Amino acid sequence: MDPAILVVDDDDVLGQVLSRVLERPGVTVCRARTVDEALQVARLCRPRLALLDLCLPDGDGVQLARRLRTERPDLALILMTAYPLRLHEEPAIAEMFQQVLTKPLNVQELRYAVDRALDAAAAQTSAAEARDETAVAGAGVDATSVVLG
Repeated sequence: MDPAILVVDDDDVLGQVLSRVLERPGVTVCRARTVDEALQVARLCRPRLALLDLCLPDGDGVQLARRLRTERPDLALILMTAYPLRLHEEPAIAEMFQQVLTKPLNVQELRYAVDRALDAAAAQTSAAEARDETAVAGAGVDATSVVLG
């Protein structure tokens, strides 16, 4: 399954630009404009990475990050903001994100941050799958019979 990226920004133009910048073979981009919409879209597209705007019409990217992590603890998160001063006032906020990007976004910095986050998420997924296979093998069960039923 191709990795998906969830882009959450209430600015339609920026959302379209981000989608075009991030879309490439093997990557699906899903978009949302609000916290509620993002939660619904995340359940459908099962993203490996979410880019979240700090200021959203029905909440903020920090609240959304907490809710997404409740449902998907392995989800990589990048925060986008035009208001970095809030992060200086509350530095703990940035700790839940792999990266914080300041708007206006630098496209090269964005691509680099996304590639790093996707690579880290893929490595984490591979490690979890290896642990699962080891646990199944240790239980004396053939892994193919578990998968195929």
